[in-house]
Amino acid sequence: MASNLTAEQHKLKGNDYFKTKSFDDAIQEYSTAIVKDPKVATYYCNRANCYLKLGRYSSVVSDCERVVELDPKSVKGYYFMGKAQLELSQPFEAYSVLKKAYELALEQRSSFTKDIVMIISEAKKQKWIEEERRRLSQVSETFRYLSGLIEQDIQGQIDALDRNASDHQECLQDLRSDREHRLRQLDSIMQRAGTVDEYARPYLRSMQPSGGASPEESPYLSTESSEKLGSAEVQQPLAPREVPEYMLDKITFEFMHDPVISTKSGITYERNTLLEHFSYGRMFDPVAQVPLTERDLIPNRALKEACDDFLSKNGWAVDY
Repeated sequence: MASNLTAEQHKLKGNDYFKTKSFDDAIQEYSTAIVKDPKVATYYCNRANCYLKLGRYSSVVSDCERVVELDPKSVKGYYFMGKAQLELSQPFEAYSVLKKAYELALEQRSSFTKDIVMIISEAKKQKWIEEERRRLSQVSETFRYLSGLIEQDIQGQIDALDRNASDHQECLQDLRSDREHRLRQLDSIMQRAGTVDEYARPYLRSMQPSGGASPEESPYLSTESSEKLGSAEVQQPLAPREVPEYMLDKITFEFMHDPVISTKSGITYERNTLLEHFSYGRMFDPVAQVPLTERDLIPNRALKEACDDFLSKNGWAVDY
């Protein structure tokens, strides 16, 4: 039997269900609202949030794509989509979407800004991990290809030997020795190229591989080389994991994502930290203690580029 309620009334019922964590019932109400009025972005956004709570991430992305189509300035639409894409192991897509959410959040002074900053940092870390995994996979593929060429070349020379020649065995032994020598050289080169970033190792262990060989197994190395790597290189003490002090926010001492300069003092802070500081009515520079408002902030673009470059090579800094 068709409902006599309006789309908005179904949305309000869905909101009530959401508050009691009855997400399936809320989804039903939001879905009915969508049927009655399919051009309201809020209905899709609310349903996407329910899907997010239930771990139905593909449905989140689908609904959020509709949200941003209907409302290109929907902070929640981009934010929920980015969170879902991270859960779907799509850090590159998530990072792009979350950057858009952050820009809109600043523009609209959204309360989601701080949450978005945290998720963006996680997306950067996952990008770094995935890039390390892809690099190791490429090294493995390259080794298999090159070693195959060596084997093919040597085998071709072996097949061309005159079996009746008096020096057949001597030539055969020379070719086999040459093969072993060339494979050892290749193995040594690829071992250096494929050494796992020790700071990435804990993250790689904690995440399921997305495809290709596991870097922990070092499939491109011989058994002897793998043991050598494990006993020598891996056991060397690591340099301390340190973030340059100028990349840390002066209030939270956390790594900066969007550094801005106070024109009143010349001190750089994380933008979101200052916005939160201002939200409590504290209209002054927290370090220099001089009057300060949002209008007195300008982006520190040089430092942002430096921070982004550092983080692209040191994903662990997200957890610093």
